[in-house]
Amino acid sequence: MKKASTNIIYNAVYQLLIIVLPFVTTPYVARVLGKEALGINSYVNSIPVFLSFIILMGMNQVGVRVIAQSTKENLEENFKKLWGLQLLSGLIVIISYIVVVCLFMSYKFYFLIEIPFLIGYVLDISWFYIGRGQVKTVVMRNTIIKLTLVATIFIFVHSEQDLWIYLLINSITYLANFVFWLGIKTEIPQFKFGRIHFSKQYLKESITVTIPSVAAQFYTSFDQTIIGLLAGSVQLTYYAQTQTMARAVVQLLGSVTIVLMPIMAKMDSEEADENQIQNLLKVSLDYTLILGLLFTSALMVNANKFIVWFFGSRYQAMTDNFFWVSLLVVIIPYGGIYANQFALSKGMYRIVAIPYLVGAVFSLIGNFVFAGRFGANGGTTIIVLTELLVCGMRIWLVRGHLDFKFLWHEHWKYWLIFGLTLLIGLHIPINLGSLFFDLVVQTIIVGLLFVILLVGLNTRVRQDLMRLKKG
Repeated sequence: MKKASTNIIYNAVYQLLIIVLPFVTTPYVARVLGKEALGINSYVNSIPVFLSFIILMGMNQVGVRVIAQSTKENLEENFKKLWGLQLLSGLIVIISYIVVVCLFMSYKFYFLIEIPFLIGYVLDISWFYIGRGQVKTVVMRNTIIKLTLVATIFIFVHSEQDLWIYLLINSITYLANFVFWLGIKTEIPQFKFGRIHFSKQYLKESITVTIPSVAAQFYTSFDQTIIGLLAGSVQLTYYAQTQTMARAVVQLLGSVTIVLMPIMAKMDSEEADENQIQNLLKVSLDYTLILGLLFTSALMVNANKFIVWFFGSRYQAMTDNFFWVSLLVVIIPYGGIYANQFALSKGMYRIVAIPYLVGAVFSLIGNFVFAGRFGANGGTTIIVLTELLVCGMRIWLVRGHLDFKFLWHEHWKYWLIFGLTLLIGLHIPINLGSLFFDLVVQTIIVGLLFVILLVGLNTRVRQDLMRLKKG
């Protein structure tokens, strides 16, 4: 359990870095590239991101679970079978991508720049290290890449004409995934590259998991392709950029799931006490909901001033998009616990898949109907409704396996605290003459109010703090 706590800390620190870095790069890129180029970037990038999930073949789920449950004797064999599927999928995707881009796509040059990005995903075996509990290895590698990426953006990107450089930098950094292969002999001393194995069993499991992962990309990546086609690059910029901060916070809250899923998978394979699993799930749900609501309230209260300060006055039109898309901060991680932390750890792939598929259909229909007519506003409405639908289905589908009365104890208090904090925060006038200081003061007020209400309503936060104080 000590190792699990250490892994959570490492991963949380990395996720904090992911939140901080957009604060450094996005204002610069938004001002240097402009709305049109940013929209083209989002459009071009959306398709390779979509394809990357096909290349991975569900390894972040199936791979992590299988490796976590592997013994010393079958570790090498299982790894080769898993990566063999990823390699085959990657080759098919990359060849198909090149053919389609050369024959049919506009922005051919920009799309071809994304090939190193796709190759990087073929080389990505971070799932192996996560399954082995070596989260530190993954975090350190990703941290170095992120910092290098930021530095090169400031060095080489200076105008709208540098869009191709910006795309190239973001693409080639993924080739650094080869670093994971340098340490494979440490984890598997007898490892030899030799013949790559294929497994029908893992193929079936991977396809089962990949289908929902790809379906999810229809409303988290491919939706940008649709909005770019129907509403234009400027509206796509408003739609995509307002999700930057929200999804960064989602990654932070999801870091606990990344660490706990292999632990719960191992507990399940060892037939651990069901109460032990439910208790672990309860802690995860409580603090994910609390932190999600805290971040959501802070983002919503600061929406108007944050857009002008962060992106510039030219982007003020996307304030409403930012306000409503902030709801994703609580919706996605909370629903993700039921799917990625519980259902997936138990191999309930069908339960994991259904919400993604329904969400994909809803998003596609919704965006084709509303994006062309309402632009970014229509897209934002659809993404929030889609994530609500997916979250609700995730909860409904595991209802027969969990004790909701136990798991949801006190959750009404957290939602009440969120409502009160948002209501009060939106009506406190803060005008210090500086947007930055306005944001800092307003965030502190929201945070203090939220914590005071948590303690005042005698929630588990107060009880846990008392336990920590007693030692």
